[in-house]
Amino acid sequence: MTTLAAARSALVTAVGASDSMADPPATYVYSQGSDMTRLGGTGVEWRFRVSCVVGYQGDDATAEGALFSLLTSKLSILNPLAGWAIDRVSPSLVTDIGGGKYYSADIDVSTVVHL
Repeated sequence: MTTLAAARSALVTAVGASDSMADPPATYVYSQGSDMTRLGGTGVEWRFRVSCVVGYQGDDATAEGALFSLLTSKLSILNPLAGWAIDRVSPSLVTDIGGGKYYSADIDVSTVVHL
């Protein structure tokens, strides 16, 4: 079991996420919290969102293809990652980031952390 900060850091490193605004394709990691159900001792299941972002809105077919490639590459990293579960992959979305509209999809993952 690990700490919340260490779990996030490990996830960011594993998926090559950026902690600041980056030109697409880009990957970001956000905390999604926990329902605080105890798993024994001080362990809880904590959820994170791995957000995959690609090109600008407008060229739908190209953006969808790029998004599928980015999702596939991140899923191939996450699937065998010890101690992590892939909970859900969102549909593709158009997301506003810094005033620009980008194609994105989220991979929800979870792990047990020590609080």
